[in-house]
Amino acid sequence: MKDNREFLEGVYKKAEMLERERVEKSRIYKRYVKISSMAAAIVIIVPLLLFKGQNSVPKGYTEIPQIARMFTIDDPMISFHEADYIVVGETKKIDKSQYVKENNYIYTDITIGIEKVFLGDIHKDEIILRVRGGKVEKEKVFSQMEGEFKKGSKSLLFLQKEEGVYYLVNDGEGQFLEVEKDVFIDKQGNKYNIDDIKDNIDRR
Repeated sequence: MKDNREFLEGVYKKAEMLERERVEKSRIYKRYVKISSMAAAIVIIVPLLLFKGQNSVPKGYTEIPQIARMFTIDDPMISFHEADYIVVGETKKIDKSQYVKENNYIYTDITIGIEKVFLGDIHKDEIILRVRGGKVEKEKVFSQMEGEFKKGSKSLLFLQKEEGVYYLVNDGEGQFLEVEKDVFIDKQGNKYNIDDIKDNIDRR
């Protein structure tokens, strides 16, 4: 029990740090009550950890549960309001995943070729998108990857930027996959063409 308690406390501390760094400046943050007690955070995190544990883990690998973000909302419109950058990009390269042992998490850098910029100033042909999760062969550790990326695939991406590196907003909800030319689908099954995207940005 002590090990489990210490693990959950570590998860909570890391989640709290990420929330301060990546969410405290967001417009939606002010609409929600900040969870301050350890007990409340554990109640939220434990079921999510158990759910993640039900996903398929590569044989011989140890799964590292993703740290739950407390303010993830299953509403596609949140991505339009939260993003500092909205682009259509093609997955050019998926780097080897990296395991940060001291904080017990995995991340993967993905090279995205920029095709259209709907919001924000991006003057490069390519950017680095950093997502949580991946598989690290050396340490035999695995974590479910944030978003769905395959070389050559295109996505509508909702991004924020820190120290030159881009991140998805609202976890994997910040990626809409292309299902046909210039038509993208969110996690709820809603489709968006170019005009829909522009209209939603205008309503921010």
